[in-house]
Amino acid sequence: MPRFLSIPRASWRSSLLALLSLAPGGIAMLFAADPTADQQYWLELINRMRRDPQGELARLVHFSSPGVWATTKSDDPTVQFALDYYNTSASALQTQWNGLTAAPALAWNSQLSNSAISYSNLMVQTQQQSHTLDGLSLANRIQSGGYTNQFLEVGESLFAATENVFHGHSAFAIDWGDSDSNPNNGFGTGIQTPALHREVMMSPAFKELGIGFQSISIPPGNGQAPGPLVVTQHFASQYRYTGTEYVSDPIITGVVHSDDILADAFYTPGEGIANAMIQVWDTFTTTLIASGLTNSAGGFNITTPDLILGRTYAVRLADGSAPDVSFTASASVADYGVPVTIYDNAYASFVVVPEPGSAILSLLACLLIFPRRRATS
Repeated sequence: MPRFLSIPRASWRSSLLALLSLAPGGIAMLFAADPTADQQYWLELINRMRRDPQGELARLVHFSSPGVWATTKSDDPTVQFALDYYNTSASALQTQWNGLTAAPALAWNSQLSNSAISYSNLMVQTQQQSHTLDGLSLANRIQSGGYTNQFLEVGESLFAATENVFHGHSAFAIDWGDSDSNPNNGFGTGIQTPALHREVMMSPAFKELGIGFQSISIPPGNGQAPGPLVVTQHFASQYRYTGTEYVSDPIITGVVHSDDILADAFYTPGEGIANAMIQVWDTFTTTLIASGLTNSAGGFNITTPDLILGRTYAVRLADGSAPDVSFTASASVADYGVPVTIYDNAYASFVVVPEPGSAILSLLACLLIFPRRRATS
């Protein structure tokens, strides 16, 4: 079953005051790789759930009525198998899910992905699924991948027997497993108690995510980390000092895709559009305040400091091939020994309809030109 570890906020309050006085650095920055299409897909699944948890439940599983399983519990047979194996309670799942509230989207962070990939490799090498394989604290683990030491929260989820991306996402969201400490009582509700994987996935305290699949071969007979995907997810949020206050800046995140592989208005691996220019505009002053290009998987993450609370901004494709997406700047203040203003991330997804390909245009041009050539010969 999946494993989860988090660092509670309270445990960092005493140490944050010391961290606040430190300048960024001290950890060698590693190469910041783009997410793969599958990593971007998993990020999109998590953000879909964070933005619409009630809608996500209907996409993961099927009820004949609220809290009652339908004959087919899930369209994915690997999810159906897990629900049957753990005898997961539909009523318990529905009741727990009713308590979920939406949260701002997570932004991709390649340094968190670095540390996540390294840890997935370690699980393969040691043939174990555990949070303590390297002897490091989770804070040191994410910094070993190049993440800043100016962070507010860190979290980690593990699953060393992930069949596919949707299966892994469902495992963390549903959190199937043993809810009972007495093995003679079976699996109880078939949902881990507490459902920490789901809690960290939905926590508004986290703003960034790195997903790491193993990058080494899995030895035959590796029982505890058999794959085919051995996955680690590292969650975090960071801050900066402005000279007068501590802030965690908003990140504009999302994806640009064509929707031409699976026409469902949602990102599918292979649909991402790279190098699309994304712009962020202040709609009150009609000023361009930030911009960036989509990565090779079609995703984008643009940090936008100094937004004005309550003001509306527009996220725009520079070529105008899709409508703008608007958001209003919002934030909350959290106590980490000192007040920290935490701006919410904003999300935008753009579906671009491809124009006719150059091959088709060339063919049309030939059809128009060819008769003229015959007429003049």
